[in-house]
Amino acid sequence: MNKRLERLYSYIPDGLGVADVGTDHGYLPAALAQRGYRGNIFASDIRKGPLRAAVQTAQKTGVEEKIRFLLCDGLDLCPPEELDTIVIAGMGGDTICGILDRAEWCMDRRYTLILQPMTRAEVLRYWLVYNEFEILQEDLVEDGGEIYSLFIARFGGVTRLSDAELYTGSWPLIREDPLFPAFLRGQIRRFEKAAAGLRKDGRPEAAGRLRVYEQILRELKEMENHEDR
Repeated sequence: MNKRLERLYSYIPDGLGVADVGTDHGYLPAALAQRGYRGNIFASDIRKGPLRAAVQTAQKTGVEEKIRFLLCDGLDLCPPEELDTIVIAGMGGDTICGILDRAEWCMDRRYTLILQPMTRAEVLRYWLVYNEFEILQEDLVEDGGEIYSLFIARFGGVTRLSDAELYTGSWPLIREDPLFPAFLRGQIRRFEKAAAGLRKDGRPEAAGRLRVYEQILRELKEMENHEDR
């Protein structure tokens, strides 16, 4: 497995069961089965090809009988009573929101969500906060030259995030991560570029967006100033 999957694996506790949503080649479920995970293991994917590849991965490692493969969209066929951990990784934050929206049963404190969006992490954080999930842990992982956010959430708590924290992650949870300074600089460059583009845009609606982006930039630079002290 790559660094990103190894980090996801490290956060999965022994328990009732785990669902790996959008399993792709099924490396994570196969590793769980190989390394002695004792609960139920579900591997789901919306496409036949990746699910077939996941079955082949399990066959090669001799763990096919320990994994239940589900051809479905997100959590649609995952049995809530047979699992307590949900892993959704390797897709956009907006796609993850759609999966969670359809699975209202996961809005229960018995379930731990381990989430790793490839893009639009801010959309997912907003969805979690709006729907009363508590973000318990924030981490960053570097893989293939990119830095990705990984967070753990559970229903029934309060997380308050500033506009900037929607993009960086919760400041108290993420600030000590060794990758955070580089990640923060990347976010600052992102918003500086976006704000520069909006300043050249003569449309009235651009002015409102520019004010929001400039506020986010101020918050990001305040974080950077704390990092430099």
